[in-house]
Amino acid sequence: MALFLRAALFCCALLLAAVPAHAEGFLDAVEDMPLMEGLAETGDGGIVFDKPAGRIVRSVAEGDVAPPAVRAFYIETLPQLGWTRAAEYELIGELLLFRREGEQLEIQIVPVSQSHTEVRFSIEPQ
Repeated sequence: MALFLRAALFCCALLLAAVPAHAEGFLDAVEDMPLMEGLAETGDGGIVFDKPAGRIVRSVAEGDVAPPAVRAFYIETLPQLGWTRAAEYELIGELLLFRREGEQLEIQIVPVSQSHTEVRFSIEPQ
């Protein structure tokens, strides 16, 4: 019984550790793309096209969060999930680019008002 309890506690700890800090959950369209606390997906959870060359994903989330907080969250969190930032290609201030395993992720952070932000996620083959 004690061994079972230890194993169950270990499994729970692993599951809790898998969610990045301050993540609300994950995007419906991308199972390992964290959704920052305060953001909620819009529409039907995004669009996914699987092609022989790779997948194409589009998803949008919005919420009452500040653009700098969104930027900091994804810069801190995505490398933990294997994404490498490609900052040299970020040509505008509210755009983040990451690469992983032949895919490119673009996160566009759009301030809608002083307290409301829209975040657009786009994944395409490199």
